[in-house]
Amino acid sequence: MEAPVSGSMVLAGVLLKLGGYGLLRVGFGLNFYFSFLKGYFWRWGMVGGLLGSLICIRQVDLKSFVAYSSVCHMRFGFVGLIVGYKLGVRGCVYMMVGHGFCSSCLFYLLFVFYERFSTRRMVILKGVIFYIPVLGGVWFVFSVLNMGVPPSLSFFSEVFILSGVVSLWWGGFLVPGLFLFFCGVYGIFLFVYCGHGKSGGGEFFSVLRFRERLVFFVHFFFRFFVVLLLDFFF
Repeated sequence: MEAPVSGSMVLAGVLLKLGGYGLLRVGFGLNFYFSFLKGYFWRWGMVGGLLGSLICIRQVDLKSFVAYSSVCHMRFGFVGLIVGYKLGVRGCVYMMVGHGFCSSCLFYLLFVFYERFSTRRMVILKGVIFYIPVLGGVWFVFSVLNMGVPPSLSFFSEVFILSGVVSLWWGGFLVPGLFLFFCGVYGIFLFVYCGHGKSGGGEFFSVLRFRERLVFFVHFFFRFFVVLLLDFFF
């Protein structure tokens, strides 16, 4: 299972961000073309992100849930980039950096769950708080960080992107506002559904291994305290 989990972590932390990095590299050179299609692109990006957040709520497989939530956040970052203002571009970069650490740790959490429960079905992955309190605490922290609570990096990225969209059109906060609302909904749903309730089975190890604690700490440190280095990116 080490190879699949490392592949998922690299996919979420690095490969998923290559598209945004490529647009950052060539987007300014294509600014003339973007100026004609800017409204079309950011509207479709927001609608796609909103539909993706609704799909997340209907997932029964935890890995699909995390994957869809990653796509939703990257669509929101794409919107900030297409808007083109300084705030939007800065928010896109913050979104890519912050979400790289958060989604990578969520995929590792899925690996830890799979080791203990041998399944990714959300109906079975219940009662984590009662069986493994430390793991439940880590699950809570990264669930709320995925929602963009302050003062995490995702919070500042969402504020900057929303400010850039409103700078483009004053009524543009409606669809992004709904998107952020449903991001909060599926973030709460993710934690409550898996953290509470009675488990359907599995072998439980109440003590986390040193390797698992180290991975969680490294992700949390860079995900939270990188806020102190915001000026490093610009």
